[in-house]
Amino acid sequence: MNILILSAGTRCQLVKYFKQKTNGFDKVVTTDCSIYAPAIYMSDIYYIVPKAVESNYLSVILGICKKEDIHMILPLQEDELELIASNKEIFEKEGILAAVSDIETVRTCRDKLMLYQQLVGNGISCIETYDYNTMQDVINHMKFPVIAKKRMGAGSIGNLKIKSFPLLFYYAEDVQEKLVVQPYIDAQEYGADVYVDFLSGEMTAVFVKEKIRMRAGETEKSKSVKDEALFDFIKKIVQTVNLRGAADIDLFKYDGKYHVLEINPRFGGGYPHAYACGVNFIRCLSRNAGRKRSIPEIGQYDENEVMLKYTDAMMKSEKEMLIMQNRIML
Repeated sequence: MNILILSAGTRCQLVKYFKQKTNGFDKVVTTDCSIYAPAIYMSDIYYIVPKAVESNYLSVILGICKKEDIHMILPLQEDELELIASNKEIFEKEGILAAVSDIETVRTCRDKLMLYQQLVGNGISCIETYDYNTMQDVINHMKFPVIAKKRMGAGSIGNLKIKSFPLLFYYAEDVQEKLVVQPYIDAQEYGADVYVDFLSGEMTAVFVKEKIRMRAGETEKSKSVKDEALFDFIKKIVQTVNLRGAADIDLFKYDGKYHVLEINPRFGGGYPHAYACGVNFIRCLSRNAGRKRSIPEIGQYDENEVMLKYTDAMMKSEKEMLIMQNRIML
């Protein structure tokens, strides 16, 4: 089985996992729009491609799939998720499984207000989420501080803790994008890495971590935890949103209950913690790529295993990088 990982960026550890032959993939191909993306140098073959917004992007990706005999394509970046999800049938006609949820699910998860409304409408506890433009009366009576976010934002970029309504007004005027407002929650945050089988639609793997420290929207330090009630809650979330493949769910716990904050229908930045504890989504993907169901392994990991993420570095010759870019640019 051969896999193409799109927009590999800095996901070096993730690419390494796919490279391990025991996980079921024979060849790992990566792409990025920049020669300065370190993860591409971890793969067997890489391609420098146009940005996803360019009109020829899909034809370039399809060309790589045919050239490298790709069986599965895996998008990692938000804008790319929507593009690949909305063109799944193009890849399916070539016998390639696009490892992403359906377009309706991707769009719902990207839109924080829409996600909130769908989950609450199905009886799932969530962090209250209000549209800044249409619900200012409600927001004005909220207890400050609050959290302001771009409604379609990603990676916590632009998220801001705001202490008063006038400051919120000035922030909204400056951002000039659709915003949502949520209460500031001073409670324990959790992250759940989830795998939902593409063939059966069942959640076959889940890993939960208590977040100790966050940096730039990613979990930097965390501790593994197990809670059967939370596993059942996550299963209900998965069924409601109709997730497929790898997903990352953020939650808070207070008043004795779990509440959903956000859902990312892709590999989360904290997934290495799950993998190190034996929760192997890569093997699940390789089985699905071979048109086999993944094997259920809910809660099969140890508690109190701590992940401490750190920064590493690699050195490359820019001259060689530029030569390679000119040679393989499609």
